[in-house]
Amino acid sequence: MHRVSTRIILFSPEGTFLLFLSDFDPGSNLPPRWIFPGGGLEQNETLLECAVRELREETGLEINADLLVDLGESLSFEQEDPRKFKTGESHFFRLDVNAEFEPKNDYWTQDEIRDTLEHRWWSLTEINNQNPWVGPDGVIELLHKLLD
Repeated sequence: MHRVSTRIILFSPEGTFLLFLSDFDPGSNLPPRWIFPGGGLEQNETLLECAVRELREETGLEINADLLVDLGESLSFEQEDPRKFKTGESHFFRLDVNAEFEPKNDYWTQDEIRDTLEHRWWSLTEINNQNPWVGPDGVIELLHKLLD
């Protein structure tokens, strides 16, 4: 099975972006990795609709769709734990926010509550210096491309 998803890069005026540390599914044997807010496309949903919905569900932000910038970028990946799906692609959107904020988890699923270990506003310099695992593979290169 193939999973299409959206990911939203939230940029703050401080030059940071929001990431969540996810422990994924118990039993997957995958180490935790940092991911951008977002998630899977639902039936009959456009990429933009998915991005708006996922942004609300994962951060509590309710925005007009016209505030999101479709970056026209996607990354394909193979799932290391193919119990749910074997391959996927993440489509990226950008949202500039007025300031760093504390995400709300009011709309999180039970899996998200279980799997989300923490969140953090990272700078690209911090990512480069600390080298955390950020997924999907290739997203750090995408950030460099966007910020150059």
